[in-house]
Amino acid sequence: MRILVVNKFYWLRGGSERVFFDLAAGYERHGHEVIPFAMQSPRNRPSAWEARFAPEVSWTGGPVKKLRAAAATIHSRPAAARLRELVRDVRPHVAHLHNFHHQLSPSIVDVLREEGVPAVHTLHDYKTICPNYLLYTQGSVCERCRDGRFHHAVVHRCLNRGLGASVVAAIEMTWHGARRTLERGIRRFVSPSRFLAMKLQEFGVPDGAVSVVPNGIEPGAFAPAGEPGNGFVAAGRLSREKGIRTLLHAVAAVPEAALTVLGTGPLEAELRLEAQRIAPGRITFGGHLDRPAVLDRVRSARALVLPSEWYENAPIAALEAMACGVPVIGSDIGGIPEMVRPGQTGLLFPPGDAGTLASRLRELEADPARAHALGCAGRRVVESEYTLADQVRRMLAILEEVASSASR
Repeated sequence: MRILVVNKFYWLRGGSERVFFDLAAGYERHGHEVIPFAMQSPRNRPSAWEARFAPEVSWTGGPVKKLRAAAATIHSRPAAARLRELVRDVRPHVAHLHNFHHQLSPSIVDVLREEGVPAVHTLHDYKTICPNYLLYTQGSVCERCRDGRFHHAVVHRCLNRGLGASVVAAIEMTWHGARRTLERGIRRFVSPSRFLAMKLQEFGVPDGAVSVVPNGIEPGAFAPAGEPGNGFVAAGRLSREKGIRTLLHAVAAVPEAALTVLGTGPLEAELRLEAQRIAPGRITFGGHLDRPAVLDRVRSARALVLPSEWYENAPIAALEAMACGVPVIGSDIGGIPEMVRPGQTGLLFPPGDAGTLASRLRELEADPARAHALGCAGRRVVESEYTLADQVRRMLAILEEVASSASR
């Protein structure tokens, strides 16, 4: 097959880009031709197709430039034009879409439908049903926009607490919802978690339009820890929905526990001050590290902690920790409990509950042998249920099915 793969970023920005690149490489290993489409950027990985990418979108500059960027969020003429030229030149059999909203916009879905290219869309977040991607606003889970009531994004200023961005997002969702852009142009949605698939169906996406394909990694690329580590580690964006403040207070309640926090984000300065106030000398902030350095920190830890307070979908960080033979202590929310099996591969706690999280930290701090056993079991689960090879195989089956049904 000739497969068009689409993602707005063509550099390793986060977990969704890792999935994008890993799957594309897997398709090529199976003998398929892969043509990428993304935004142009100096940060992009090298690609022979970069000249065919859409122009980079910037939100910086004067009012006119910002207005143009806002309009492109709803319908990007440059992205649509570039994609149409590419599709007419290479005639792909099927398109696999990842993240495209805002920078590329749903205009590309219209192009694929008009040009007769069947599309499959892997969902890495809740953007298809939520203007701010998260189903989370003002410090708590939010489902106010159910049934197309996207004006709530404006009322609650859901995008970066800003009125302008929230208005644009609400207009975008309302416009494309009324036009049924995604419904008409995407043959199959793919969810990495059963939880996200369930939410889609609750919001009106037909059951038969959604397939569940868990994320996968290559276990052989991860050296497992040979013994239980010391201290706890958390890695990710330092923003409210990630629950890091809850984790800091849990650590403060366990005097023998130490924590390393990796990553950056809007709450970093505030969290550093709070950590110094409530647990002086026991919480270290490591900032942004490259992936090998993060994995080294995880491998040497007693456990990875995922204290998320939003509907976390299918965090790659959990799979990577398990592949390293390190247990995961995670919030019982979203897709996390599908990956972390309490008492088998890790421990769960109610989201936002610092007291119960402190108890989980004490359990593993006091019993390194148990922590190591949980980590070893997690490694076995990854090897049997979350391999990249299996993810590629299942995705190719969906792409081939969609391409075949479109050609009949």
